[in-house]
Amino acid sequence: MNIVGLICEYNPLHNGHVYHFNEVKEKSKADAIIVSMSSYLTQRGDLAILDKFTRAKLALEMGIDLIIECPSILSMNEAAIFAAAHINNLNMLCVSEIWIGSEKNDPSIYPIYNKFVNSNSFKVSVKDNISKGLSPKMAYRQAFIDNKVEPLMSNDLLGLFYYQAIQKINPSIKLKTIKRTNSFASKEFNSSTIQSASAIRHNLSQAIDFVPPYVLPHLKNAFDINKVIPFINYNLIIKNNIDQLIESNEGIENRLSFNSLDNFDDVVYKISTKRYSEGKIKRLLMDVLFNLTKKDLSSCLNEHNFVRVLGFNDKGQQLLNARKKDCKIYTNIKDGINHSLDIELRISRILDLIYKTNLFVQEQKGPIII
Repeated sequence: MNIVGLICEYNPLHNGHVYHFNEVKEKSKADAIIVSMSSYLTQRGDLAILDKFTRAKLALEMGIDLIIECPSILSMNEAAIFAAAHINNLNMLCVSEIWIGSEKNDPSIYPIYNKFVNSNSFKVSVKDNISKGLSPKMAYRQAFIDNKVEPLMSNDLLGLFYYQAIQKINPSIKLKTIKRTNSFASKEFNSSTIQSASAIRHNLSQAIDFVPPYVLPHLKNAFDINKVIPFINYNLIIKNNIDQLIESNEGIENRLSFNSLDNFDDVVYKISTKRYSEGKIKRLLMDVLFNLTKKDLSSCLNEHNFVRVLGFNDKGQQLLNARKKDCKIYTNIKDGINHSLDIELRISRILDLIYKTNLFVQEQKGPIII
């Protein structure tokens, strides 16, 4: 049985995701497709604009058979942790292939680049560039240039981390690629019918041509990120474990002063520097909001040995039944099961407070079934 895995945020689900899904379905001849989806928080430090249950429902409507959750504390993290968490998720459900979007559309590059990034010359370049004040991401990119190697674009670079995680977790999993049709992260639309999620998030009122019809009605319920600012400021005023947060290092907490600002993008712009990228700053601000500490991360990394189910169809239910004797599967949760699941409940309570949602109750219900 060919069980195929996808790694997605669906923030929000758009035409590019539909294209990716249809291409994978056709090319892989999959018997079933599983998505490991980032939870409330995304890799770049964004609060997903729609809650995870809504995004899971939309993925099922697109045709996915089973949606499982990558915990927030792992899905909002550096690329190596993000990739390993998603690969581990899919491996527990015995996927045989994982298909990703790619600029080069050539999986053979990953073992070649993997050998290079593990070389002493590359590691020395990264260390030197960080010492010059570059962020880790930019230092990594500059190290390619220093060694006269073509830098990988964003999706292929993430693909390299997926490849590395697969080699550690289960080398029998095949990493396959689908050519990206519009590789950019601009906040503005261009002429394509497929736009970046970033552009759609920043132009929701114009999203009608770029998302499936079943997604459009939900965008009116998108979270307004600016509403989190007073809650972040409150935690900064009481100095609640700021130096213990995941992204807190080298006195960066001293930059966190923006009481007069009420626009989240302005806050991020004010705090970010050449060394501290916007992604790092956004992750730090989410750490402040939800009190995500280094100790939390350490515990969750050691305890990620379960599958949290967000939704499934009949085929997805069959997959779960086939695996329930061999791995821990949670369809609904409560306090005290697992540290990362406790964090999901904490985040849901805080979002309920800010946005008047009912996510804490939803967390304790069964998954979405179609």
